[in-house]
Amino acid sequence: MADNRRMVRARVPRAPERIGALPDDVLRRIMSQLSSREAVHTCLLARRWRDLWRSVPIINATFEDFEDSAAANDTFEREAMFKKFVTRFLLLRNRVGLDEFRLDYSLACGTEDLNAGSADANLWISHALRWNARAVKVVNRENRLELDPAVFTSSFLRRLHISSARLVPGFFDQLQTGCPALEYLFLSDCLVMDLEIRSNTVKVLILAEEVEFSCDHDDPGSISAPSAISVSIECDLSVARRPTLKNMSSLEAASVLLSGHVTACDADGIMQFLGGLSHVTSLDFRYKDGKLTMEKNIRWCPTFSNLINLTLNTWCVHANFYALVVFLQNSPSLKKLTLKLDQARVSVISGELEDRSFTCEQLEIVEIICSETNELLPRVTQFLRDSGIGTDQMRITHKN
Repeated sequence: MADNRRMVRARVPRAPERIGALPDDVLRRIMSQLSSREAVHTCLLARRWRDLWRSVPIINATFEDFEDSAAANDTFEREAMFKKFVTRFLLLRNRVGLDEFRLDYSLACGTEDLNAGSADANLWISHALRWNARAVKVVNRENRLELDPAVFTSSFLRRLHISSARLVPGFFDQLQTGCPALEYLFLSDCLVMDLEIRSNTVKVLILAEEVEFSCDHDDPGSISAPSAISVSIECDLSVARRPTLKNMSSLEAASVLLSGHVTACDADGIMQFLGGLSHVTSLDFRYKDGKLTMEKNIRWCPTFSNLINLTLNTWCVHANFYALVVFLQNSPSLKKLTLKLDQARVSVISGELEDRSFTCEQLEIVEIICSETNELLPRVTQFLRDSGIGTDQMRITHKN
């Protein structure tokens, strides 16, 4: 019996041997899930692994790998080590195509010349695009990088993610002509120095927190994306002006957050902004951090003729359900309404209506998402019943 157990154990290869039996391409894919520094360290495992890192299809260069180095307390020294590593990694890499380049950087505080301080990052991005990277993700932690528009020249680039950067004049013109295959654009914490965020090819556009247009010109800035199918915009009016939406003819789904000082966003401003989204079939509209009182019967919400799915949050149920009524009056094709109720600070758009009636003949379901102890829930369900919406049309989902 003991001999049989020894024979069974002998036939089962150890874990490293099983991994080593995989084809090189599979190993490179596995190594792509590591940071670039970790991928290089695999060369110590065995002779076969010595050069695999040179051909990984995804480069993940992250500043975090150097936070536990000998220079952990010296930001400038740590940045110098990171720059040296990334530059050498790219130079020693084999001349093979690249699926994705991820750069998690930290431009040291106190860098006075952003253009010079960003030169290495621009060089690395250019190198990745020369090897046909289809996706580029650049995340910066400290001072905003100043990205050189000329770098973005590639007929292969499809996805671009930028966090914390200064996008100098001409950046979007260059994206338009230099990256004709671009379909996905994500911006966060970016200073836009062009008058317009413009792309004829982007299908998914995400403007996350603190994307602001430069205050060097009087125009509030605009967004033009005629091919966009999905748009997500977070607009903090305390640090940025509300952009104008135009040329959004293909848009089907939109998610919008308006926050900050409401004095910068009156009825005409909201009407103009929502008007650019009026043909969507799905809308998630959030409003927070302020109170805005509309004049009696003023029109601030356009008619959403195609709207099928509407998601609103707590702000719409205050002030005697004023905002919710306005949206329902202007959504004749609505099939699903989602209300997300929380206990956050009260933000509200209030006003008076001579006519509070609405007809949503196609409405099939109202989903209410809230905690089990939410104090607004009984009042909301009563309002819906009083408005002719049956209990069988309501679905309540509790969350912690």
